[in-house]
Amino acid sequence: MRRRAIPLLALAVGCASVAAADQTALTTSYAANAELCGKFLRMYETFTKCPLREDRCFTFEWNDESSVGVAKVPFRELAVNQYGYTSISVAEPGLGDYFLLYLNGFQGDRHPRLVETWKVDRKQLRELALREPHPLPYEQWVKGGHGIERNTHASEFADILNRGARINADSEPVWAPIFEAQGQTYAVTRECAGTWRFGGYYDCARIIKLTVKYLSEGNSLAPMCQYVRRRGGSAQP
Repeated sequence: MRRRAIPLLALAVGCASVAAADQTALTTSYAANAELCGKFLRMYETFTKCPLREDRCFTFEWNDESSVGVAKVPFRELAVNQYGYTSISVAEPGLGDYFLLYLNGFQGDRHPRLVETWKVDRKQLRELALREPHPLPYEQWVKGGHGIERNTHASEFADILNRGARINADSEPVWAPIFEAQGQTYAVTRECAGTWRFGGYYDCARIIKLTVKYLSEGNSLAPMCQYVRRRGGSAQP
């Protein structure tokens, strides 16, 4: 057992080192609030659990390991194959009168998926969710007998989106994690150099830009911080 312990420990340390190295190649190019932007950059540079170029790591696993005072806003699955999308998850910040939506739309194995993050009115979404048939997460939807089809209430949901604001652009094909800091809510969007692959997913080879966006009341999205790839930064870990 002792013979195996050393290689496994070395592997764990090595993985953490690789993740940390991957997170140290950005520099601040814009900061509307120096203190806030310093916190987000510190959170980015010190995160070692997994590489943030991986989608799941960036959206779901990234958190404040450095204890700089940035809180992750949790999310839950809202609906499967309803409202016109393959899956929909929702985050509910403690501040503001809005929800954040993570939309996934499968469009064929050889076409990019719709991977979008939206800010929508909380009251409007709640009212739609109360209409029959109610939206169901996968564990309940898969049991059947609910009468839900992919386009159920799709037009009503589209109207809510039209009155909301999209957070990530087409050049940022990954869900934006949501954080609260200094009494405000922020989304972080990511741009990468990478390639599309079969199934409609985008493989991020290296992160080239992060943008922290302030989610104010209404539909405005104000960029607060931006970090770009350092000159001479390694292409990938």
